[in-house]
Amino acid sequence: MKSFIKRLLAFSIGPFGAAFIGLMTIPVTTHFVSPEEYGKASMFLLALTMLATFQYLGIDQAYTREFHEVNDREALFLNALLLPLLFALFILAMIALNLSTTSQLLFGEPDHDAASLLLGVSLVLLCFERFLLLSLRMQEKALAYSLYTVFIKLIVLAATLVFVLFIRRDFLAVVYSAAVGQIFGDLLILFRLRAMFRLRHFRPNRALLHRMLVFGLPLVVAASASSLLNSAGQLSLRTWSSFYAVGMFAAALKVAAVLSVVQTAFTSFWVPTAYRWHAEGKSIAAFRMVSSGVLLFMSVLYFVVLLFKEPLMCLLSPDYLPAAGLIGLLCLQPVLYTLSETTTLGIVFSRKSYLNLWVSFLSLVPCLLINALAVPKLGTIGAGLATGVSYVLFFIARSWFSAKHWRSFPLYRHYAVIAVLFTAGVLNSMHLPFMVLANLGMLLLVIFMQRRAIVLFYQKFRATKRENDSSTFPS
Repeated sequence: MKSFIKRLLAFSIGPFGAAFIGLMTIPVTTHFVSPEEYGKASMFLLALTMLATFQYLGIDQAYTREFHEVNDREALFLNALLLPLLFALFILAMIALNLSTTSQLLFGEPDHDAASLLLGVSLVLLCFERFLLLSLRMQEKALAYSLYTVFIKLIVLAATLVFVLFIRRDFLAVVYSAAVGQIFGDLLILFRLRAMFRLRHFRPNRALLHRMLVFGLPLVVAASASSLLNSAGQLSLRTWSSFYAVGMFAAALKVAAVLSVVQTAFTSFWVPTAYRWHAEGKSIAAFRMVSSGVLLFMSVLYFVVLLFKEPLMCLLSPDYLPAAGLIGLLCLQPVLYTLSETTTLGIVFSRKSYLNLWVSFLSLVPCLLINALAVPKLGTIGAGLATGVSYVLFFIARSWFSAKHWRSFPLYRHYAVIAVLFTAGVLNSMHLPFMVLANLGMLLLVIFMQRRAIVLFYQKFRATKRENDSSTFPS
């Protein structure tokens, strides 16, 4: 238990540090950039995220699955990088040949060729970054993983300060600083980890590539659908509303990213740990304890964010305060995704990655329908509602398919707590006058609902402490 927590904390340094720096970057930009301009910039960042997810072809997930199954990990790394890198170069070529069209789609104006080209260049370097950091993560080199993650965000923050303070204060300041900072950060990481690119004796392994593609291609569809699920709100607002609405929604997403930090930190640590536990034949009780701990921690943290949603939005800029009501619905995404990582293990352990297609379908279709119906009438609230509903369905689908193909544990408490969280998200979007007291009441309710888990964790902590004391001071 002690080593478990130590490794979790080590892996958390990077995501938490990167998120803290990212949170520092947000008010720097929002204080100088209007919601409408920020909406345009968010479309660039959205395109970068969606295309990056697609270009990996699911091989990034296949790489983690194969890592403990092969002996030559250097060859595995180079084989895993090969096809995604070629595809990233193809996307760069397509963007370079259609700069005006890309600019029109992203910014509503056809004359921002440089920004469009930076999108393609960033995608190529993100491909290297993804697989290099994955390699460090799977080797459980927690400190190196964390330091490189923080380093990239520091470069982006420095670039942002230079642009908004000395060069320009429109959406291009955000675009250029994000792209230039990312490019320089990735180039330095490439230089530092250049020893991983020993190409002299490298030969593509067709059998390995085929195996990774078979595992990864269903995942790329699922990952792309998941990316669309995360992006549907902004895309719907771009289609049926204005850049102002996109900017407000994007700002609320940035505040919800406080919880995404926990999601990233936990997932970075949990994925290799879960694979190792499965290989060691760990009992289902250990997996259940982790799931209960995540439920308790994330549900409490959810209400802490809700209680401070107005001050958090004011940190961005008072211009963005009307978006505070969206935070509850948008925070359901990181909460339920993180929780589902502890209940979806049956899908990955059984290698039935195609089930992720059904998970994506069952959550994405309702999301698109609700957005199409609600956004034209309700604007940002409609987009937030679609996000919240879709992630409840996402959790249910992931957990159900997992239980069908692996050992499972009861989730009644999970569903009861999720119902309270969703209710809180809807109520907060209505801007009701008594929401502080209501949020406090619902926080106490979810703690009461999980009282048995709290007692169990306390007993486990006491037992571990007694073991440590007895080993330190033997009788």
